[in-house]
Amino acid sequence: MRRRLAALLLLAPALAAAVPAFDQAVPCPPLRLRLPKVEAQPIPALEAYRFVARLPDGSAKEFDAYPPEMLWRREQRLGAWMDAEGNRYELAAPKRLLGGPYPRAVVTREEYDAAQRQAGAFGPSALGDWLGAWVGGACGKPQRLRPLGAVRMALFAEVGGKAAALVFTLKDDPAQPYALIVTPAGGPPAAWRAPLSRALAGFGAQGRGLSGQETAVDGWVTLERAPYRVHTDLPRRDRKWLESLLADMLAIRRAYAQAFPEPSDAKPPVSVIRVFADPAAYRAYAGEGLEGSVGHFSSLNRELVVMGDAEEESNRRRRDEIRSIAFHEGFHQYLFLITPPLAAVPTWFNEGHATYFETFRVRGGAAKPTLSPRLEIARRATGLRSAEGLARLLAYSQEAFYAQANDCYAVAWLLVHWLRTEAPPDLAKTLDAYYALIREGKSQLEANQAVYPPQTLARIAEGLAAYLGKHAWEPPRD
Repeated sequence: MRRRLAALLLLAPALAAAVPAFDQAVPCPPLRLRLPKVEAQPIPALEAYRFVARLPDGSAKEFDAYPPEMLWRREQRLGAWMDAEGNRYELAAPKRLLGGPYPRAVVTREEYDAAQRQAGAFGPSALGDWLGAWVGGACGKPQRLRPLGAVRMALFAEVGGKAAALVFTLKDDPAQPYALIVTPAGGPPAAWRAPLSRALAGFGAQGRGLSGQETAVDGWVTLERAPYRVHTDLPRRDRKWLESLLADMLAIRRAYAQAFPEPSDAKPPVSVIRVFADPAAYRAYAGEGLEGSVGHFSSLNRELVVMGDAEEESNRRRRDEIRSIAFHEGFHQYLFLITPPLAAVPTWFNEGHATYFETFRVRGGAAKPTLSPRLEIARRATGLRSAEGLARLLAYSQEAFYAQANDCYAVAWLLVHWLRTEAPPDLAKTLDAYYALIREGKSQLEANQAVYPPQTLARIAEGLAAYLGKHAWEPPRD
């Protein structure tokens, strides 16, 4: 006698929190892929068959058996989605190849586990075979993509002429790969462009035709002002403000490059700026947590995203606010583009420079730093300005830095501003030395120990105190 049983796969909460999410309704701290609007698809029921075996003593023993491939997929499949066009997305965590051969079409769990143990350890070299077996076709040569902050490695491959796969590992768990498999509704390669464009842009695809470049459709136009590419839906009558912002971005870009020269062995990276005419559309695109902003850098899409509702001549304060935020977020974008993929830039260094550049004012095509209102916050943050406090600041993780955001931003700004404007030459050079070590792959701790030992931090603390004794922030008059 046999009867079919249905079972539902339940993901452990810890596992669910460690993998990417694909919809705004599903939070994911390490990574968030912005795919087109999708709906979750049910995981196929696990087919189980009940058997009754007669033992030598005449008694009966019941046991369940399963199709081995379904067990293999079930233990590695994390979820599935479908968008409005019928493109299917499947997320899996490859752990091992399908073992075998099996003696029968259905096997017990014990038989399955024994065969899987014989399949041996699973490593990076087996990913191509795994994808081929999962999709049912030969896996093409993988194309390496530039990973974003939470990602350690990312590859793109075509599989079997009928699907595409995005394989990646997270920095928090580099030993566990993940595979996003996309099966287009309309057919092979050309149909992959739309469903993959946003996902691939988040990983920085280096291949032609995979970066999701905009075209002049649906009211959006593209403006080229190398090294910037601007996508906007602002009406033509409101472009004057946009041209002004773009001119200032070109000036601040020169300031970025003076502090952090572009790699000599590579083409100048193109920076994409997306400017929304409608604040509601901007907020929808920005997503949860950024609704109140007027600009941000999306490492997922590698875009500097700006709310472009400041075209009114009388709205000068609003224009200045957007320009300052664009300078800040534009630095994050620039540093992201010129830094090697596996280098982890410490938060104090990244945010300290972004707050430094946000104060710049452009006059006559040249961008120059000014004082920041953060100076008065830094004056009060005495605990972080001592040598011991600076050591803590330089060692803070991203979470610790943002937990004390006001003080940390202020002191990080003061540190970078002083080192780049008034510090003695030997101390001013420490920022370049520090970044060089980070580019080489040194850790935050290693760079801190090499460049900022206690005696150096003591000198810096004295310099910051003297600087605060000479300067006070006043609102600009012009």
